[in-house]
Amino acid sequence: MALLEIDGLSKSFGGVTAIADLRFEVPKGQVYSVIGPNGAGKTTLFNMLSGIYRPDEGSIRFQEREITGLQPHKVAAMGLSRTFQNLQMFFNMSVLDNVMVGCHLRTRSGLFRAALRLPGIVREEREANRLAREELTFCDLERFVDLEAGALPYGVLKRLEIARALAVGPQLLLMDEPAAGLNDTETAEMQRLIRRICERGITVLLVEHDMGLVMRVSDRILVLDYGSRLAEGTPSEIQNDRRVIEAYLGGEVQYAV
Repeated sequence: MALLEIDGLSKSFGGVTAIADLRFEVPKGQVYSVIGPNGAGKTTLFNMLSGIYRPDEGSIRFQEREITGLQPHKVAAMGLSRTFQNLQMFFNMSVLDNVMVGCHLRTRSGLFRAALRLPGIVREEREANRLAREELTFCDLERFVDLEAGALPYGVLKRLEIARALAVGPQLLLMDEPAAGLNDTETAEMQRLIRRICERGITVLLVEHDMGLVMRVSDRILVLDYGSRLAEGTPSEIQNDRRVIEAYLGGEVQYAV
């Protein structure tokens, strides 16, 4: 069953087409990767799916509901969260507080009730604290819980952003370049984390340039070429697709597995 359905999606900037009549479906419970060189439209696609950009044309359906053009907080409230290629953290806040921010959409109290400390606020804060700690443990970050985010190394911050996205309680997690800037050990840890997220029943839509990681972790792969769909299939099918090899690699290639 398709969790996410993209139909005829297009987006241009000043006459330059970033995404052109794109169509694909993301099956529920899988790791579905989108690959392509810089400028292929991957981040533009993520920005449309998460509500940052509004498509010029086309439809985005999530859990059989139309979400095209919805504001980011409404998209997130429906169960779609994301990470960013460039870290978006509150560096002057603690690790725990960063993740508790992600729990906000699970609470019911508004600013007025929070300011007056009306009944239920303390209970909600306690629950948000519990949920945040659970996600930190899941991402192997519990030892950093009280540290300021700005004091953490880059690889830890990558996992912290994932923990915050998981705290939203998503059905679909968009991961934009989670392995960028990581060393081999950190990349292997990221690979295991992605699979564990999927094993929790959370569908993962992944954009990543590390082709070794993509081939090892993905169930299906979509290849973009100047914003258009070039190929789609299993890792084995993509690895042996002549169009992909010719368009991006200029010849035969073997990926580390």
